[in-house]
Order: sequence, then structure tokens, then C-alpha cells
Amino acid sequence: MIAAMAEEGVAIALRFLLYLDLMAIAGLLLCARRTAPAEVPLRAIALLAGLGVAITVAHFAASAAAMVGGDATLLDAEMLRFIALETSHGQGAAVRLLALGALTAVLVRSKRSPFLPTILGVVALASLAWSGHAGAGDGATGVLHKASDIFHLIAAAIWIGTLVLLLVALGRREPAIEEIVPALRRFATTGTAIVGVLIVTGVINLAMIADLARPAQLIASDYGQTLAAKIALFFAMLAFAAANRWHFTPRLEHAIGRDARAIRMSLLLELSLGIAVVLVVALLGTLSPDA
Repeated sequence: MIAAMAEEGVAIALRFLLYLDLMAIAGLLLCARRTAPAEVPLRAIALLAGLGVAITVAHFAASAAAMVGGDATLLDAEMLRFIALETSHGQGAAVRLLALGALTAVLVRSKRSPFLPTILGVVALASLAWSGHAGAGDGATGVLHKASDIFHLIAAAIWIGTLVLLLVALGRREPAIEEIVPALRRFATTGTAIVGVLIVTGVINLAMIADLARPAQLIASDYGQTLAAKIALFFAMLAFAAANRWHFTPRLEHAIGRDARAIRMSLLLELSLGIAVVLVVALLGTLSPDA
């Protein structure tokens, strides 16, 4: 039993690291110089891509072992080929490895345009839709679920990526407040759209995997209680976002000396809550709403 719990803990940790890594790659590439006045060193993206490859391989190995009940003797070449090519989890991992490998190659050979790296980063992130509950869907319903999951992931990545870049900009020895304040105001508008996308896609995803006609059963399940924790963290993030928009940004704009410590701390706490949400999502992917 202890071994099984340890294996489950490793699987959740790998899933968490994978989500966080891919969201960082896509979010930073999507947001650099767009929603936040900060550049992203391409070497950092290449490092994250290489880390993503390593985590994907480890996660695939852990998932493959779980599929055969932990009996490593069953993981011969034929079984590994089947898992990699015939299961949604394996197909998602294969696409992810190709996208991350191509991303690394592009970053090493060319540093001119961020367009192709951004597309590859988004593809790698989108591949996660085949590794969770959405990967089990078929037909039109399955397509809708995967599409909803992808938009959910992209919106979350933009939120987290922007927070990271704003903190980078504010962390400079002499932060360019004249650039940061307009960026914060733009992000307030972008953030409204992000929250809308997250709520709509979140409802769609839940409707696809849970029986909403039996809310008491959902609430009583481990999945429902973990989902409640995710929602609570999400609303806490919204509270910090509202404080940034209506209190800290105007204060930074009009303050004498432009002291950025307050909004820097608020953004850091908001980012910490976002990382906690990713951890809860990693746990949710291992739970069944019917259990």
C-alpha cells in the first residue's frame, strides 16, 4: 500500500511539473512584450523545453508502468509501442516530444522571430488535453471537450505568463514604471477576457466528465472536494487581481517616488495562488468524479 501511494505521489508530482513547465513556455512566449514589458531570454525557453522533454519521458514511463499494474516485465517493445501510438496519453506525449524537440531546434538555430517558437509552445501545451479526462472522449463530444480544455490551458498560461513577466519588469533595479503602469492597465482588460474563458471552459469541462444532475454525489466525492479547493484558489486569485486593478495600479501611478513594493508583493501572491491551482489540477487529473 505504501508503495502504491508513493507511486501515485510521483505521478502527481510529475504531472504538476509537466503542467507548470508547459504553461510557463507557452505563457512566456505568448506574453513577452505583449501583455507585459519584459523580454524572455530564449535560452530560458530552451532550458524549459529540455526540462519538458525529460518530464514527459518520466511521466510516460510512470503512466506506462501504472497501465500494466507495475509489472515492468510486461513493458516490452510491443507494449510500449501500443501505449505510445494507440492510447490518447501516449499520442499526446508523442506530439509533445515532437513539439518540444522542434522548439529547441528552432531556438538554437534561429533567434529572429518568436512566431514559430510560440506556435510550438502552444502545441506542446495543447497536447496535455490528450493526457487528462478530455483524452478519453470520442466523436464530436470528445472534440468539444479537448477544444475546451485547450482554451482553458492557454488562458491559464497567459495569466501566469503575464504575472511572471510583470514581476520580472518590477524586479529590475530601476523598473520602468512608465511602461509597467500601462501594461498593468492592459492586463486588467486582458484579464477580464481570460477569466471569462476560464469560467466558460471550466463549466464545459465539468459538464463533460461529471453528472451535474447529481450535485450531492459530486460534492461528496474526492473529485468534487478537490474541485472546490481549485475554485476557492481561483477566487482568491481574482481578489488579488481586483486589488491590483483598483488599488495598487492607481497607487503606483500617482505615488511619489513610485514605490512598487506593494504591487510586487500582490502579484507574487497572485502567482503563488496560480501555482497552487496547477498543483490541484494535477491532482484532479488522477481522480474520478464518480468515485
